[in-house]
Amino acid sequence: MIDRLKGRWQPFALLAVFILPTAAAMIMVFSDWRPESFTNNGELVQPAEQINPGQWQGVVEAAPILAGDWLIVTPQRESCGEACRERVDRLNRVQIALDRDIERVRLVVLQPESLEDPVFEPVPGILNLSAADAVVDRLAVHNGEPMAAHIVDYRGYHVMRYPRPLDASGLLDDLENLLSLAKEEAERRALEEAVNE
Repeated sequence: MIDRLKGRWQPFALLAVFILPTAAAMIMVFSDWRPESFTNNGELVQPAEQINPGQWQGVVEAAPILAGDWLIVTPQRESCGEACRERVDRLNRVQIALDRDIERVRLVVLQPESLEDPVFEPVPGILNLSAADAVVDRLAVHNGEPMAAHIVDYRGYHVMRYPRPLDASGLLDDLENLLSLAKEEAERRALEEAVNE
């Protein structure tokens, strides 16, 4: 009798072993559930858009070659007041907190080309660059919400955006994750290609 019951339940047990994990995976995929450790703190730009930082100009001095570097970009359409200086300081601290990866990331204050004077007083390690007014306008506001900062990858693709008020620790967390996934060799190749053009 017991052997007969065992035999009847075996197909159901095997079916459960294979179907339950598949069903659970499908539920997670279709409900767009993600473990917290894999969520972004900023908004992912989908699809990532090429914004051509190689075309940006230096406001005070010539712009360096940006290819191969990750960029933290804060758009600024007018002279940098106290709130702007505080935001740039927090972003500078994010860059410093990257520790050994600090050389892979540059901090950029981006202003419209139509402004002749720099919006940000020159500070070593912080680039004050200008771009077409339309580019700065697009980065300054998204869906009516003012933006604090953006992450641009080493190929010039806009990948993440962060609204005001700035979540600096969230940006740092996202940037560390991106840098850990990126290959430094690919960054070097991007720089070499830009230099050889």
